[in-house]
Order: sequence, then C-alpha cells, then structure tokens
Amino acid sequence: MNIAEFTIKNNVLSVIVILLTIVGGWSAYQNMARFEDPEFTIRQALVITSYPGASPHEVALEITEPLEKAIQQMAEVDTIESVSTTGKSEITVEIKYEASPTKADLQLIWSRLRNKVNDAALALPPGAGTPYVADDFGDVFGLLYFITGNGYSPAELKRYAKSLQSSLLQVEGVARVTLEGLRKEAIFVEISRQDIATLGLSVSNIYHILSQQNAVVSSGDVKIGNQRVVIDPTGSIDSVEAIQNLLISADNEGKVVFLKDIARVWRGYQELAEKLYRFNGEPAIAVGISGVLGSNIVKIGQAVDKKISDSEGLRPLGIELHEFYHQGKIVDVSVQNFVVNVIAALVIVIVTLFTFMGLKSAIVIGAILLMTIFATLATMQIVDIPMHRISLGALIIALGMMVDNAIVVTEGILVGVQNGIKKLDIANRIVKRTIWSLLGGTLVGIIAFAPIGFAPGSTAEYTGHLFWVILISLLFSWVFAVTLTPLFCFWLFKEAQQSSSTNEKPESGLMQKYKGFLRFALHQRFAVVASVAGIFVVSVWGFQFVKPGFFPASTTSLFVVDYWLPQGTDISKTEHDIEQLEDFVAGLEGVNAVQTSIGAGAPRFMLVYAPESTNAAYGQLLVRTDDYTIIDAMMPEIQAYIENTFPQAQGKVWRFVLGPGGGSKIEAEFTGPDPNVLHDLANQAQAIMVADGGALSIKDNWRQPISVIEPVYAKSAGQRAGVSREDLALALQTNFSGRTVGTYRENDELIPIISRAPEQERLDIDNIRNIQVLSSVTGRTVPIGQVTDGFRTIWRDGLVRREDRIWKIKAQSDPYPNELPADLLARVRPQIEAIELPEAYQLEWGGEYGDSKESNENLASTIPLGFLAMVLIVFILFGSVRQPMVIWLVVPLAIIGVVIGLLITATPMEFMAILGLLSLSGLLIKNAIVLVDQTDLEIGEGKPRFDAVVDAAVSRVRPFMMGALTTVLGVIPLFFDAFFKSMSVVLVFGLTFATLLTLVIIPVLYAIFFKIKSTEVEGAGNHV
Repeated sequence: MNIAEFTIKNNVLSVIVILLTIVGGWSAYQNMARFEDPEFTIRQALVITSYPGASPHEVALEITEPLEKAIQQMAEVDTIESVSTTGKSEITVEIKYEASPTKADLQLIWSRLRNKVNDAALALPPGAGTPYVADDFGDVFGLLYFITGNGYSPAELKRYAKSLQSSLLQVEGVARVTLEGLRKEAIFVEISRQDIATLGLSVSNIYHILSQQNAVVSSGDVKIGNQRVVIDPTGSIDSVEAIQNLLISADNEGKVVFLKDIARVWRGYQELAEKLYRFNGEPAIAVGISGVLGSNIVKIGQAVDKKISDSEGLRPLGIELHEFYHQGKIVDVSVQNFVVNVIAALVIVIVTLFTFMGLKSAIVIGAILLMTIFATLATMQIVDIPMHRISLGALIIALGMMVDNAIVVTEGILVGVQNGIKKLDIANRIVKRTIWSLLGGTLVGIIAFAPIGFAPGSTAEYTGHLFWVILISLLFSWVFAVTLTPLFCFWLFKEAQQSSSTNEKPESGLMQKYKGFLRFALHQRFAVVASVAGIFVVSVWGFQFVKPGFFPASTTSLFVVDYWLPQGTDISKTEHDIEQLEDFVAGLEGVNAVQTSIGAGAPRFMLVYAPESTNAAYGQLLVRTDDYTIIDAMMPEIQAYIENTFPQAQGKVWRFVLGPGGGSKIEAEFTGPDPNVLHDLANQAQAIMVADGGALSIKDNWRQPISVIEPVYAKSAGQRAGVSREDLALALQTNFSGRTVGTYRENDELIPIISRAPEQERLDIDNIRNIQVLSSVTGRTVPIGQVTDGFRTIWRDGLVRREDRIWKIKAQSDPYPNELPADLLARVRPQIEAIELPEAYQLEWGGEYGDSKESNENLASTIPLGFLAMVLIVFILFGSVRQPMVIWLVVPLAIIGVVIGLLITATPMEFMAILGLLSLSGLLIKNAIVLVDQTDLEIGEGKPRFDAVVDAAVSRVRPFMMGALTTVLGVIPLFFDAFFKSMSVVLVFGLTFATLLTLVIIPVLYAIFFKIKSTEVEGAGNHV
C-alpha cells in the first residue's frame, strides 16, 4: 500500500487533516504578525562623545582615534565609520552579520562594546565628556504623528505632547513613544558689562549664588523621641521672580543689590535648536510610535487609533494631532491586496485548467492550491515568519509553482481513468511512478531560492523570508500532490467503465502537430542544437543592453526633498529657506501634506528610511501626495525651483527605494593618509560630475570648509594678568553663546540658567574687542585686548570622516529623476578612475553600484553551494551521468527569454530579477527531471527508444504547459508591484520561452547523448 492508497482508504483521517489545515491557516491569517517590511536587523550603534572647544581635527585625533582603536579590537566589528565635528565625536560601529544573526546575539555584543568604550574613556583628555553608546537609533516608529497648535507656545505644545506620550505608552504592544522637535527652555540672565563695572560687583560671586541656590543638598536628620525626622529647608527657587529677587550683595551702609537691579532675567527658548519640525506650515512636535518586536502592527495601530479617539476630549481646543504615516493601515491594505491577488490567481488557475483539463480537474487542483496556502500560513505563524512585503510576495510567486506537482498527478490519473483504468489502480500507479521525480524536482525548485535564504548581508536578510516561504509552500505542494490530490481525484472522477485497451483516447490535432514537429527536430537534431546555440549566443550578446539596477523606487505616495546650505549656516537661515520651499511644494496640485525637518531628518518611520544626522545647514521635506503616479512629473519641477531660487543651496528630490540602500546614488570614495590630498581628489571627481551636466546634488561628505574667528591668546600677558586660555574661552562663550551657571527645577524638568550678554553686546561681532575677561586666579576682570594679540579669521574643515581609522572622503552626486544611476555612472566612471592617485591612496565605488555589488557578492557566495546541491539531487535521482548532462545543458537557455523580456519592457536587471533568474533555473530543472524520468521509464518498459522519446515528450506537454501557464499567469499581478516587477518579467518571459524550448531541446539532447537512431521505432525490428 503506497501513500496514495493509504490516503484514499483512510479518508476519515484525511478529512481530519484537511479540516485542521483549513482551521490552522485561517487562524494564522487572522492573528499572525504583520509589517510593511521585514524586520531585518540594523547592526549599527553610535558612540557619541563631546569635547567642548576642540576643532574637528583635534576631536578626531584625541577622542575618535583612541575610541576607534579600542573598538577595533572586537572581533565582531565589521566597519567603523566616524565623523568628527567641532566639539563632538560620532562613531558608527557596524557588526558582522555572521557574528549577530539574531537580535539577542546583538545585545550581547552591545554590552561588550560598552565595556570597551568605558575602558577607553579613562584615557581620554581632560574636558572630554563621557562616551554614550546608542544602540537603539535603528528603531522604526511605524506610526508617525505631528502635533500643531496655532496660538500655543512651544512649552504648551510640549506639555500636551508629554501627556499624550504617557497615554500611548499604556497601549498594549507599544514599545516606545518618542517626542522630537521639543524646544528647549532656559532662564536667561543677561548682565551688562557696564552695570557690573559701575557697581564693582564680582561676576564669579553672582555665578556662585545662582549655582548654589537651587542645589539639592542633604540637610541631615534628627532623632526626636523614637522617630527619625528629616530636616529639609525651604528657599529653593520656584519662579523667575525668585531668581530676579536673589540678593547679590549688601554693604555696611545697608545698601542691597538684587539680581534684577543689574540683569534682565527672563524665561525663553534656547536659540541654538538642534532640530525643528513643521507640519503643513506650522511649528510641530513629532510623535513616533514603535511596537514591540514581532508584534502585529495592524492591531497596534487600531489600538493606538482607539486610544487617540478616546482621549480627544482631553486635548486642548486648537491643538491638532495629524496622522502622517500609519504603517498599520498600509499593511492592512497590503494584506487585502494579497487576498485579491490570491483570489485572482485562483481564478486564473481554475479557468486555465478548466479550459484545458476540464472542470473536475480544475476543482481538484484549485482545492490543493487552497490547502497549500492554508498549510503555509499556519506554518509561517509557527516558525514566526510574519506577513510583510517579502513573505506576501513569495506566496504570490509560489502560487503558480504550487500547482505543478498536483497538475502532473491529476493529469496522469485523468488520462488513466479516460483510458479505462480503475481510479484506485491508476492513483497508485501514478504516485508510485512520479513521487520521487516530483520530490527531486521540488527540492531543486526550492534550492534555487536557497542562496537568498543563506546569503550574508542586510540585503539578503531583507529578502531572506522569500526562500523560507517558498520552501514551506513547495514542500506542502509535494506532500498534498501525492496524498490529497489522489483523494480528491478519487472523490470527483467517475470510475472507468472499460479497459484501457478498448477506450484509449485519440490524440488531439495539436498533439499530432507537435509530435510531427518533434520527429522532424529529432531527425535534424544537430541543426536544431546549432540553431538554439546561436539564439543563446545572440541573447548573451544582447544582455549588454540590459540596464543594471538595485532596488526599484517605492510606490508609496511619499517623496523626499533634501536641502543643503553651505556648512556652517545658522539654523535660522535654513529655517527661513525651508519655509519658502515648503510654501512652493504645498501649493503644487496633488500634494496633501508637507512635513518639514530642519537640522536633521525625521524619526525613522520606515525601515528603508535612514534619517540624516544633526546638521544646522540641512533641511528635509517629506511630501505626501494623493497618488504616487504624479510624483515623477512633480520631482523635476521642484528640482528646477530649488536650482533657480536658491543658487547657494544644493537640492535633491528623490523617492524611497523598496529595499536596503540610501544615500547618494553615485559615490566615488577616496581613502588615504592626508586630508588635504583627499580634498584635492574629491574636487577633481566633483569637477568631472559637474562637467557631465547630468548630475545633481554634487558634493562631498566632508561638506564645505567653515570660517573660524581665532582670538590670538597672548600667553605672557595672560599669565601676568592671571587669565588662562580657559578664562578667555569662558568669557567669549558667556558673551555670545551663554554659559550655564545654574539649574531651575520644575516638576520633572531641569531648566538651565544661562548667563550671557545683553542682545546689543551679543549680536555685534565688533563687541568682541570690548569683552571683559574674568580671571579665575584674581577674581577681577580685564579687557580682552590685554590678553590677546588681535584676531584672525581662518578656514578649516567643519567635519572630518574616517573609516576603519583611515581618512575617507566621498565625492557624491545623483542623476536627475528621469535617468537611471547606471547611465550616469557609466559616463563619469572612466574619467574618475583615470584620476592619478598618489601612493597609499585608493578609489572605491559606493552608492547604488557599491550596494548592489556587495549584495550580489553576498548572494554569489552561496550560489555555488546551491548549484552543487541541485547537481547532487539530479545525480542521485538518476544514478548516472548522461541524464544530468541533458538536464543541465537546458538551464543556460533560460537567458534567452529573460533578455527578451527585460529589453522589451525596459526593465533593469535588479536584485529581485537575479532571484527570479535563480528560481527560473530551478523550474527548468524540475521540468527537465520529470521529462527525462518519463523517457527513462518508457524505455524501461520496453518501448522502442525513438518512440519513447517522442511519446514521453507528448505525455508531458499538457502538464508542462499547464504548469508554465499557471506560473506565468500567477505572477502577472506582480508586474504591477514595483518591488517584484523585475522578477515577474524574468519569470514570465523566461519560463515561456524556456518551456517551449525544453519540449524540443531535451528530447533532441537525450537522443544525441544516448545515440538514439531514428530507426528505433515500433515495427522497425530494432529496439536497442
């Protein structure tokens, strides 16, 4: 009793399995986790260290270098990138994929990183801050809102935002709620130099009073009876008025001076804001919400929506909460689209099979397809594979492939029943004859996707679930093909009434024509092989005209406008320009929301969005439109407006990419020991990009030099006056930027008390010559001119970058929106590579080319093992050499249809197209295995070899054509999905052409390899 007979005879058990599969699949569909993109791990952490007063090069050598040296000792570290700016070091540490396959492994590495950094911090110079390791900056806030309130102060908006944050953190499944764009408050004490001099007061004494008045200091306790009573004196500062009324001095005559007598004391906002947000033209606070790992973002989004709706009555009138990005709703729509695609694929399969195989066969195979989907969903939930872009796409890709095995079994049983064989007998016979060849073909089809499942790197990790979903679905398709398919056929097909000898169904006219053509091809076998080889050579030659690519642009109705002013620009200037740009973009037809970030990027609301680091010269617009199809026409208009209206700025309008990547599309990366030489090399590369005329946003990632005013400290004069270089620096800081001299406590907030000069003394740079410097030795002030030898303005780097402790600069640009990056790179690459590099300097290509190259190399590292596994399976199945040779010679022919399809549709050869090519090879091998196995079987049963080759091919025509047709039609809906378009083109055109060639070239190659003569036919007397 084989497995088919067991399933048929134990139909009660079979029905139980069917019901469990349906219930399990439906339950999984309702409850499994849902995301927009796969949760690939961002293996990066930031190490941030302050070093106030140091230049970028001082920061790089005194802070960044020792920390990098310590971090580099960790074996798990892949790359270390650093950017050193004035007073700040920022090191990005990326961990090797193989060292951190899971987030749990990564957390252990972060602990080791903190220990390394803490140890290295002990050797940092005096004045350096404590390094901070941020390992959560890669969190994705899939729900993004903005708070605005016309007429409300930033402090009032902040109070509401914090109350909303507390409320949202109570929602089940919410992990973090971040608030960004909060304006920092301060208590300003503006002391005039003239008043200080007139009253003869000690500035240091005033600072001491302000710092001590609100300090938290233990006053001890006392035992009273049996009680221990705490002593806590009053008198802490509890208002601005209390600060104004601080007693500064009193003399013997009873004259007292309060702080308000010599200073303007007021509460306001710090001018040097790091990051500002606006939404639809109004100042805003960003609210980002992330879910716990592995959660269902759809359900979290619904719970958040309910919480917000329930709390609307608590929101002050006039304050608005705007929903900008709601991943839950987007994912819900994606799942609904998946259901529509599944239904469409089912209809396509059933209609196709009904047309060619009849209604009952269509019902059988359609039912098997549904069972396979349910079983796959249930297994995905068990092994924690959520629904997202990749897994849903994999299911749609697998829809056509799932029916291949069922078609072969159903076709065999149907033909047997039509020829008069009993249903149970033919079910046993067909399953027995095909079970192992179908398993081998299925395994080959699965292994074709294996490189993406086991390849290292973020790109492979992003698409890795494609392999696992296809593995699960195809294995179930094989299991159900040899179990439930015979059962459904047994239930639906009528029992044969006559023996096969008297009721053999005649061949159709199409089959007779195919058989005649195949016999002709076998007679002209070498001419056929030469013709196919010629077509193959032409296709290989034509492949050079296929455009390369990486990942396609997203179909989300969002696009981005990056805006750069020269390095060193004040954030107020950036804000002014951005407001003007914002008004223009908001006025374009089809734009329904404009979110503006000034000084940095927005919170990471999508996995494929990498926010820009803090920089006052940078602004960004996230623009939401009514329809994504209007974006391409809108982008050149905005680009032209930026270039014409803001000639001093650089702008870049771009769309999101459906996959890893980011940054500039074209990046020429120069490394070497001397920053000055690197600047020269980068300038040469940028000049080439400018001369091309087809590049925009041309820059280097060190940005422009910045101007610096240098008061020249007179060491001898300073020592005589008791004024150190630090005293000079503090005096300048106090006058212009302000100096924190105390803390004001308000509930859970600590508001700094900042002393600075009045506005008329602070904003005029000429007043720098009138600054009084306070001596930390004598306590007296002296004019700045007594301790300096004048002032000079110099230009220096505003930031410097290193990678793996080597200076590195990138010359960057992007193509205009209507051009592919590959076209621009092809023009500028030869010229840039012709730049003469001094010894010890290197050029590498990053950008899209570098990302694509790295991803393809990661994929290529696993392809040999995949092909080896497929070769072994084929050799094990046949136990000889010639049959596998026939099968493998067919695989390269897949390129014929692929090249035709990519050129006709003008689709670039993207990363997903490479995966499509791998899967196509698996499908071809699978079909070839079944055909060669059928030929061996018929020869083994005693049929003349020439007849066996022809009859085996004829018997496989309908299953092959049905399998190819259902696969092709099943992936056609993906042609309209930007992410899977290139893969669908490869499968549709490649499989169509390859299937037609397979039905001719495999019999021809089989006849050549086994030296089958045309005389080996029935009645010829030669059955060798």
